[in-house]
Amino acid sequence: MRVCVAGAGAIGGWVAAKLAIAGNEVMALTSRGSVERLQVREDSEEIVPLSRFDGPADLLVIAVKAPALPAVAPTLKSLFDTGTVIVPMLNGVPWWFLEGQPLESVDPQGSIAAALPFEHLIGCVVHASCSRPAPDTIVVKHVDRLIVGEPGGESSARLARVAATFDDAALRPEQTGNIRREIWYKLWGNATMNPLSALTRATCDLLLADPECRAWMIEGMAELAAIGAAIGCPIEESVQDRIAVTERLGAFKTSMLQDVEAGRPVELEALLGAPREIARRVRIETPALDRLYGVTKVMAQSLGLG
Repeated sequence: MRVCVAGAGAIGGWVAAKLAIAGNEVMALTSRGSVERLQVREDSEEIVPLSRFDGPADLLVIAVKAPALPAVAPTLKSLFDTGTVIVPMLNGVPWWFLEGQPLESVDPQGSIAAALPFEHLIGCVVHASCSRPAPDTIVVKHVDRLIVGEPGGESSARLARVAATFDDAALRPEQTGNIRREIWYKLWGNATMNPLSALTRATCDLLLADPECRAWMIEGMAELAAIGAAIGCPIEESVQDRIAVTERLGAFKTSMLQDVEAGRPVELEALLGAPREIARRVRIETPALDRLYGVTKVMAQSLGLG
């Protein structure tokens, strides 16, 4: 495949490198332009050369940070045509989550939806941990799987083709008939932990050991589960079981904490703004999420990261 990865950060760079190693023609883009090569440290260290091409890609992977996407999306139009599949790999709630119902929090002027047509999309959830210690260096810490699915839940030839391409690249894909539920499940675990870690500058083990932080997190997760149940994305796991999974990961920094430390804009709207917007539509009150959103927003604004 001819693949373009827009956003060669930690996750985007890892995906680009793995697809290139598997023999695809891969171009990776950052705000500085296209990337010539990536140094990837996983089981061993490997220098991966990348391509550069003009015209449409067969597969367009979008791995930019959510706050940057409204500005980036219109610049990607030359990279796809009628046969291109677009796979967003984003944290939180994506702009397309409620088909036909724009989400003002993550796509305020509708520029993303206008630039990236819904009919080209395949949803994706990334369960992996990578870092980018230098601009063209990717360190792979832990890989679980990628989950991919048609937004409407159906099987399709293009979904099978994308999954096969990811499988050939050892990206561990799993197909699902309800990608929205998978997105909401990951959000359920991240939407409270990320902002709390950014506010406190604490690793997750310290947050979970603190009774007040833990209680706030549990309250917010209960609200998210209620929203999910109302929109067809039920959570079938208990809060305590989900927290136990996080506890086993030990002292790690969330992506939002890493963004704060690096001086990057935080993904507040994708993680908290959009869930709150959806909650208002289904008439569910979210006092814990509202408090967390408010204080995190002030923190981000005070640091110039809002």
